[in-house]
Amino acid sequence: MSRTVHPPEEFSFNGPDGADDDRFNRITRLATLALRVPIAAISMTTEDRTWYKAIAAPHACALPNPDFYCAAAFCAAGPTILCDTWEDPRYAPAASAPAPGSVRFFASYPLFAPGGQRVGGLCVFDFEPRDFDESTMRSLADLARLVETELHVGSLSQVQSELANHLDTARRQLLRDELTQTWNRAGILEILGREFARARRQKHRLGVALVDLDHFKLINDHHGHVVGDRVLRTAAERLTEAVRPYDAVGRYGGEEFLIVIVEHDPAVIATIAERIRRNIAGAPVATARRTLPITASVGVAYGEPHGGGDPAQLVHAADEALYIAKRAGRNRVAVAPGGALPN
Repeated sequence: MSRTVHPPEEFSFNGPDGADDDRFNRITRLATLALRVPIAAISMTTEDRTWYKAIAAPHACALPNPDFYCAAAFCAAGPTILCDTWEDPRYAPAASAPAPGSVRFFASYPLFAPGGQRVGGLCVFDFEPRDFDESTMRSLADLARLVETELHVGSLSQVQSELANHLDTARRQLLRDELTQTWNRAGILEILGREFARARRQKHRLGVALVDLDHFKLINDHHGHVVGDRVLRTAAERLTEAVRPYDAVGRYGGEEFLIVIVEHDPAVIATIAERIRRNIAGAPVATARRTLPITASVGVAYGEPHGGGDPAQLVHAADEALYIAKRAGRNRVAVAPGGALPN
């Protein structure tokens, strides 16, 4: 996208685009504390404009117009770091002396929608030049990922919403697992089919994870099905906590769960899988007589549906990766070689 960078002007944020959204305001406040900067902002960019969705700044601070620094950063391939804006001819002022309160440091980390399209950036500003080391960059990246999550929080994925809206109450109940209150096998496969088709249309990547509770048969045999059911419900709760609102969790069969991960970045897919494993193993399950440690093995597969393949192939690849995780000792994540589908 080609954009013209205009000189900075005073800009006061009073926008209808999220000024009263505490979720995003909290993140910008956290960014100012974590990165020790006076200003942090979430900028959003469409074809015709760039604006601040949320901002943390000193009261009555003159803010740079988002069409200046943030719009220019949007055009960059990755993060933008300007340790001293005056060293860049695009931003250096015409005068030899800085104007009071002018921006001398700027950094922006890109924000992406689930389909992979760039939607904005998490931006930080300072009135003095400063260094930006690798540790600070990681903090900015972590906060940007938090913004991305919040951008999608508040609703199920488009596919899950469509499915819920199109089904009557009785049919929706048929697609839910009564014990765990997740999707059942038919429901999660319906979600997978719809997400797969959408990923193919939009040409973005899709991931799945098969999660198997380790040694679950021994729990049932030694402690009974009441305890086994409690373990399943607890595992489902921890699974749901580990994924994002627009991912889908379903009981695939017995002690096995299938997760549909709506994500374009393989590294993020793997991170979510590891978070699933860690969440399940995080604490023992309390029963009437004792506490039971539980763990899970996780097999992951991903790919770009427009490159070929089908949902069954993706699940099969995740199942093979799950077998690798079990054979390697359980309580671990294994990723299918090459993802699974052509890229």
